[in-house]
Amino acid sequence: MFRSKSGGAHCFLFTKEPVPAIIMRAKLKMIASAMGYARAEIYPKQDYIRVDRGDTGSFLNLPYHGNEKTVRYAFNANSEGLSLSEFFSFYEKIALTEKELNDFEFKEEKEKDDDFKGIPPCLEALLSEGVPEGQRNSCMYNVGVYLKKRYPENGSPETQEWERKMEQYNKKYMKPPCDSPEMVTTIASVKKKDYHYRCKDEPILSFCNAKKCITKEFGVGDDAPVPEITEIRKYDSDPPYYFVSIGGDSVEVDDATLHDPEKFSLACLNQIGQPMMPIPRHIWRRLLIKHCGPGGVNLKIVPAPSSSKIDVQLREILAEYINKAPGETIDDILRGVAFTDNEGITSFKLSRFWKYLLRTKSWPEKTYPKNKTTRLMETLFGMTEVQRKLKGKNTRFMSMETIKLDKPNIRINKKQKEPWE
Repeated sequence: MFRSKSGGAHCFLFTKEPVPAIIMRAKLKMIASAMGYARAEIYPKQDYIRVDRGDTGSFLNLPYHGNEKTVRYAFNANSEGLSLSEFFSFYEKIALTEKELNDFEFKEEKEKDDDFKGIPPCLEALLSEGVPEGQRNSCMYNVGVYLKKRYPENGSPETQEWERKMEQYNKKYMKPPCDSPEMVTTIASVKKKDYHYRCKDEPILSFCNAKKCITKEFGVGDDAPVPEITEIRKYDSDPPYYFVSIGGDSVEVDDATLHDPEKFSLACLNQIGQPMMPIPRHIWRRLLIKHCGPGGVNLKIVPAPSSSKIDVQLREILAEYINKAPGETIDDILRGVAFTDNEGITSFKLSRFWKYLLRTKSWPEKTYPKNKTTRLMETLFGMTEVQRKLKGKNTRFMSMETIKLDKPNIRINKKQKEPWE
């Protein structure tokens, strides 16, 4: 355990060698669930990342920042703070090999009186350790769901085994037991046909281990909690795209797909083989605001190469057009080529350059149509429209300072001169 910067606790699991993130995440989730911190953030947040597409993982600040003045230090088994050198010695004692990590499991206690046969891990932990005061009724409801799964109704309401068992579990494991009126209400709730574990409510939420629960005979089964989005990473290209961490998997989408829950569900189906459950659009928007809105702590910006920026892409294509087959006179712009005079001013027909731009098949025409691209060129390169006679005809064309392939222009916002300057 380490002291965090804010005075909280970060629990680390160290290994002597690099291990697959999917194994580390599974073990950390198991430990967090057993400790009653199933809702705590777990790093890494992804089972894998799409390195070939620019994705990156999540990170924590490195402990021991500031060396002797650090407030982020480890504790030993006696809860004493360790210096950096002491920590390295401690690490050698506690770090696991990959095999040890793979083999690491909690020893399951012997099921006493068969009470815990096939029970969800959250209920096993709570009944073994004791249920927090004020949460006994909620816990007993989930115990009732477990008992109803284990002892199905036999058609005779007067002799339901699961109801009698609920009374026994209440007296045996609730300290103090729920009173009779509370039990009558709880049993009535469990009797409803649509009974399910309340996985998203306390006290079982903090002890949830969904993957293990599914394997239990009387676990959640088809009612397993739907994987939730834990983080969104924005790849800062033009246009941007996003890596969404969901249940340990990573889904890559563009902005339009991320904005639409139905499109996003389809992307999940295609990429990780699991669609999302239907979700109302206003709830989906609220989720995006939580992750991506002002103060959103779960939106990480992944820097993109300069070549992925729209201004750099446009500059490179325009420079190629200008220098590929330059005209010898200004009249040559009527043939669809650019002409650069001795003063370094380049002229060309915008319509011809637009056709050239589309032929590259790399320009995002839907995001940047002709009018928006024209405005971008005016902003980036100071491009202006000129009218003069070419071959005896009044012709409109564009004019700007030329761009060399070996020395591309750097984006500079020039201050316009006042009329008197």
